Amino acid sequence: MQEPIVAEYNYSLKPKVFVLLMVIVLSMAALLARLTWLQIIEGNYYKNKAIENSTRVTFLRAPRGNIYDCHGNLLATNKQSISMIAIPAQLTDIPNLARLLSKILDSPYPKVYQTLLKAQASGSVLPVVIERDLDVALVSRFYEKKLFLPGIDILPDISRSYPNGEIAAHVLGYCGEITESQLKRRPNRKMGDVVGQDGIERLYDDQLRGVDGEQRVRVNAMGQSLSAETSKPQVTKKPTAGKSLVISLDLDLQKAAYDALGDRSGAIVAIDAQNGEVLAMVSRPSFDPNDFTRKITPQVWKKLNAPNHPLFNRALSGFPPGSIWKAITLLAALECKAVKPDTKLHVSGGISLGGFFFGDWTGTTGLYDLVKCLAWSRDSAFYQMALKMKPEQIKEWAVKFGAARPTGVELRHESKGLVPDSAWKLKYMHEKWYPGNTLHMSIGQTYVQVTPTQAARIYAGLGNKGKVPNLHFVKKIGDRLIPPPAPEMVKTNPVYLKVVLDGLKAVVASGTGGATRLGNVEVAGKTGSAEAPPAGSRTHAWFACYAPADNPQIAISCFVEHGGHGGTAAAPLAKAILEKYFATNPVAKAKPEVQKQDVPAKKRSKPKSRTN
Repeated sequence: MQEPIVAEYNYSLKPKVFVLLMVIVLSMAALLARLTWLQIIEGNYYKNKAIENSTRVTFLRAPRGNIYDCHGNLLATNKQSISMIAIPAQLTDIPNLARLLSKILDSPYPKVYQTLLKAQASGSVLPVVIERDLDVALVSRFYEKKLFLPGIDILPDISRSYPNGEIAAHVLGYCGEITESQLKRRPNRKMGDVVGQDGIERLYDDQLRGVDGEQRVRVNAMGQSLSAETSKPQVTKKPTAGKSLVISLDLDLQKAAYDALGDRSGAIVAIDAQNGEVLAMVSRPSFDPNDFTRKITPQVWKKLNAPNHPLFNRALSGFPPGSIWKAITLLAALECKAVKPDTKLHVSGGISLGGFFFGDWTGTTGLYDLVKCLAWSRDSAFYQMALKMKPEQIKEWAVKFGAARPTGVELRHESKGLVPDSAWKLKYMHEKWYPGNTLHMSIGQTYVQVTPTQAARIYAGLGNKGKVPNLHFVKKIGDRLIPPPAPEMVKTNPVYLKVVLDGLKAVVASGTGGATRLGNVEVAGKTGSAEAPPAGSRTHAWFACYAPADNPQIAISCFVEHGGHGGTAAAPLAKAILEKYFATNPVAKAKPEVQKQDVPAKKRSKPKSRTN
């Protein structure tokens, strides 16, 4: 009989099973612990990381403050645009990326390559703008290659807009991308930011720019934003708009000045003769500030750097003033007793001095009183005054009325002009001052330099009988009113000043400035024709004036580069401005003269001899 088979238990397997069970238990415990850690303790962290992987922080551009003229007309504003951006953390294989982008942007490869390198090196969490104000064609080219452009995207943006184009360009300036040197000086800004680069835009950039906001935008696996239809951005920081500015420019008067100059090179400046507000400042040729809000093409670059220098602000640049300077010379001659109010001078074709002949602009001879000498701008009369004066005496009165120093306007690159004297010539020309230099100085030639803006200020000061306004543009920043700066007071002898003012009235009433006569408003001013290089070229044409003659509301200077005679080339421009101004501004009644109480009654009588 066969014995039954009995299974024999292998007691040697028991430790191994125990170890296996322990491993399983410990693994499950570790897994549960890890799940607990990830889900409960670190849950919020990984939730935020997941959100970050599906969203991107981007800027929400703050609207730049608007700029308005004194009547509320818009001079500078904003418009919706599209910008191409780079996400620094996602930029890889920059050489290949730059090659693709250079074709899309139609921009040189080295430039695009350097831009991407700088964006990557910035380490910015926010995107960096690499091209702004994209057109439809460029956006289409981008979407065709979108899958091959990691770290590059396009987003809605805001760009600057100037509705009036060239008309006020030299005053407003323009905006452009911040430069490397500006970034070093302004650590609160970032690469790709748009800042004011010139004019009012630059000087008041901090007030105008506002503070950008931030938003989260959903992105796909390539890190590119989804469309607005599939993902609404979540605003995490609201933008703060910049403050608006109100400036003193009168857009209608600015347009009138711009049109009056036409295609000629020159400048026109019109100011409020009482408080110094700049009502118009035009320099031609001009430029369109909108060109700087987008990519500058080679054609635009060539235009901006043309030989006629459209970026050059002639209104703030110094030129020989010619005969508009004679009002200062006459006042200086009276104040230093070189002539008396009743002096009469024999005028002719010129005078000889030291073997040189100093000619008059006309050979007509006669005995002229001082009023008629100024009215007809007789060089030979002013030569005779200069023979009795030193250059320092002319300079003293010129500087008092605003020559050779800033006018106060809030613009960069304003020339101080030049009023020379013997010390200046010795220092810079390394030779002594000759009497002939004083003769030239007396008629505003050779070394004398005056800006059109200074000329308007000087004539406002003369018309106001010594109250010289300090010029300014900005009237209001946000809700804050900016008071006008106080004028400077120049003490003159009223009898002497009256001779000058009567002469300026006579210039328009019966002299060389007849082209500015108005039927209902008396105008006082002075024509000028200034010789200037190159040799043999036409003279610069000048006309400076104020009106009404007895209580100035407006002062104007007109300058036409190589325009010829001031009476025919510049005076008609002033008339166009005056007609526009007085069409909308009533003539104010004359105010009593403040200086009369300081003068004995017998000295307030009219000069003994008057021609006009």
